[in-house]
Parts: sequence; structure tokens; C-alpha cells
Amino acid sequence: MATKVVDLRSDTVTKPSEAMRAAMAAADVEDDILGSDPTARRFEAEMARIMGKEAALFVPSGTMANLISVLAHCDTRGSEAILGDNSHIHVYEHGGISTLGGVHPRIVANNADGTMDIDKIVAAIRSPDGSLYYPTTRLICLENTQGK
Repeated sequence: MATKVVDLRSDTVTKPSEAMRAAMAAADVEDDILGSDPTARRFEAEMARIMGKEAALFVPSGTMANLISVLAHCDTRGSEAILGDNSHIHVYEHGGISTLGGVHPRIVANNADGTMDIDKIVAAIRSPDGSLYYPTTRLICLENTQGK
């Protein structure tokens, strides 16, 4: 039986334990921007291995991770991303995908449990035939945790 609750609403809600603080204080760190931080490099290599990818990138917040992910998939300004109406990207991230990437959000209602109906998602996908008149759907964002 689990005795400790981890709150996944935000990457800043759960506070580090004393053991986590000690590990952070003892971590071997240098300049991550210049690629010389051994802890960040080990972390990225392990995440790439676990996910079966060639490489991984550590970023300091979920907001930054979401923005990078959307911009990587919507690499053409004027692209469209389908988002849940209660998703972090739509509700909590201040329009970063629009402001920084020129990505149009297309909103689909979330169900009470955070999921979205597949029929509503399919109905929201724009046909590439109309790309002269409206954005091209390039991405559907699904959250594994829901910000309610």
C-alpha cells in the first residue's frame, strides 16, 4: 500500500524530500548550456535509453517541455494543434504555442476524467484540402495527467 502521495498537477507542487535535497546538493554539475553538465548528460542518456530514442533533452519545466514538443511537431507557422479544453497547454501556458510558434489551438471538450471522445477529435481534424482557407491540423495533444 502506498503511503506517500505525489501530486502531479504541476512540476512545482510536490516539494523535494530531505534525501532529494541532499542528492541535488551533492550532484556533480557544470554548465548545461555548454553541454558540460555530467548529471544532465547522464539523465538525458538514461531517458533516451528508457524511451528507446536516440537522444533526450532535459528542460526545467513542464511548460517548456510542452512548448518544445508542440513546436517540434508544428514546424510550420499557421499549423493547428487539437487540445483538450482543460489541458495545461490551453489553460495554464499563456498562449505560448500561438505567441511563439504561430500555432492555432483547436479545442475539444474534455470528459470529466480528462479524456476526450475520439469522435470529437476526429471531427476536429481539418482536411488538408482546405488548407488555403484554414490551418492544417498537425498535432493532437493528449495529457496523461489532467489539470483539474
